[in-house]
Amino acid sequence: MRIQDLQYYLALADLGSFSKVSKQFNVSQPTISLAMQRLEKELSTELIWRDPGHQKFALTHPGRILQQHAQQIITQYQLAEEEIQKEAEQKLVLVLSELANLAYFPAVEEHLSDHFFTHLQKQTAGTNEALQALASGQADAAFLTSPVTIEEKFTAIDIPHPPLQLSADKVLPAFPLTFVYRKERLQNTDLSRILDELRAGIDSAAAVDFTLISKSH
Repeated sequence: MRIQDLQYYLALADLGSFSKVSKQFNVSQPTISLAMQRLEKELSTELIWRDPGHQKFALTHPGRILQQHAQQIITQYQLAEEEIQKEAEQKLVLVLSELANLAYFPAVEEHLSDHFFTHLQKQTAGTNEALQALASGQADAAFLTSPVTIEEKFTAIDIPHPPLQLSADKVLPAFPLTFVYRKERLQNTDLSRILDELRAGIDSAAAVDFTLISKSH
């Protein structure tokens, strides 16, 4: 069933004229007639009684039942469309340090779904800049490789990782690997799902891949 056909149908029931409906929607009268025929075929019933000259019409009893429900169907469809669009536009702003972005996040990406990346807005910045972005609400989460002072409105998770080996005989001095996010972002249902997937991806990468990263650098 086409939502547009229901919109034509409601307008026809209200205006009482095929020509008025065609003018309102800027379509031809045959387009309206075809829409009515589709609805009657889909519902296997006659919705509109037409006189032999097709100059007048009236809604049948099934037609009046459809009229009662059509607006609810259209409204629910429009609400679903708006919700889907809102979900598609939802972005998680993630700030990464250069080291996290280059050495660790590629491994995390392997544990994230394709759908996740339609919601990800990734930025790189130093630790202070990242924390400022979090504090101002310009960022939702950060993946950092320097010691951080955490505000009460943040949640910080220390990610276990072995020493990062730069070459066969050189190991980078120990550093923290921290995932930080704003607590209230969990109150946003859509953003919470995205954030949960990122947290799970980081945990999976830490458990499997970070040791390999440390040995390969």
